[in-house]
Amino acid sequence: MQQNAEKYLGLAQLSKSATSLLQVDGSGNEGTVNAGIRRRLTEFIASEGKRLHSQQLGLLAQRLATSEDPFAKVKKMIQALLTRLLEEANQDAEHEGFCDKELGTSKITREKLSVAIDELTAQVENGKATIGGLTEDLATLALEVAEIDTAVKQATEMRTNEKEKNEVTIADAKDAQRAVQAAMEVLKDFYSKASSATAFLEESHHSAPRASLLRRGVKMGSEEWNSLANPNFEGTVDKGHKEGMQTFGANYKGKQQEAGGVLAMLEVISSDFASLQADTESDESLSQQEYDSFMNESRKNRAVKSKKVQLNTSDKLFAESKLRQDIADLKFTQDKLLAADRYYEKLVPQCMDKGMTFGERTKARAEEIRSLKEALRILEGQDIATTA
Repeated sequence: MQQNAEKYLGLAQLSKSATSLLQVDGSGNEGTVNAGIRRRLTEFIASEGKRLHSQQLGLLAQRLATSEDPFAKVKKMIQALLTRLLEEANQDAEHEGFCDKELGTSKITREKLSVAIDELTAQVENGKATIGGLTEDLATLALEVAEIDTAVKQATEMRTNEKEKNEVTIADAKDAQRAVQAAMEVLKDFYSKASSATAFLEESHHSAPRASLLRRGVKMGSEEWNSLANPNFEGTVDKGHKEGMQTFGANYKGKQQEAGGVLAMLEVISSDFASLQADTESDESLSQQEYDSFMNESRKNRAVKSKKVQLNTSDKLFAESKLRQDIADLKFTQDKLLAADRYYEKLVPQCMDKGMTFGERTKARAEEIRSLKEALRILEGQDIATTA
């Protein structure tokens, strides 16, 4: 380009010298000089248009070749094209800045939205899993609480029935002991009185067995009966048999303490009832302690599980609320990403020319501007020549 400038500047200087010589000898032809400069200027612009593949320089060269416009108008045409190229360069630079900013912002925005969508999607999935887990835990806890309530109800019913039976058994044992004791008192009283009374029906086991007087046919009040009265009886003789009189054999004591005796048997029965009472009272006390321990443990377990149900229910409500918010945020973010993608699709044809890049356009435009400025310098050389 510099060589072309020197070439055409040299031509301008030659034109100036030639014009001066013509003016000196008075026979110069200014039209011939101007035609030569126009031809060389046209050839230069056409050559630059082909070299730079510039449509605008090519059109300008065609116009110069077919136009008879004076140099002043040609100069204005070149200056107008130069001004337009400078404006295009400025607009292109502004547009490139806009595109760089918008494409960069769009990329960052879409990347952030994509990351946010991934995070919200994960939160939604985690929220669903949390709610599912809490739902299962609540169902399990409800079942466990129901089992505790059932066990408590059954234990209470069993304890109530057992307590009632034990109370009946203890009461019966006490009543039986009192009855046996009363019977023993009656027998003891009977044996105490019978020890001094006449016995007809039982003989001492130390004497030889004999039939009782009644069985021998001795009648009460008969002479034989009266003859058997106590001869040592002091007082009015009463031959009738009275209490305290001599017995017919040993005093009646019965089989009170012998093995298999009535009193011994009653004592054993009384002891059995006393043991039954004691064992039942002991069993009742132990059963009550076990029941109380079971109830205390059940109350604690139920309280713990009920508290966990309360906490899990609260956590589930919070998780459900958060899930609804996360789903809404996810939809909103997806809509924003969709809008960002649509905006990016509009930017692509504006900012991503598949022909020349901004750098290539800038370089080509700079070459065109330099060529136009070179053409102006050629014209300025002509002006110097024509005004000299």
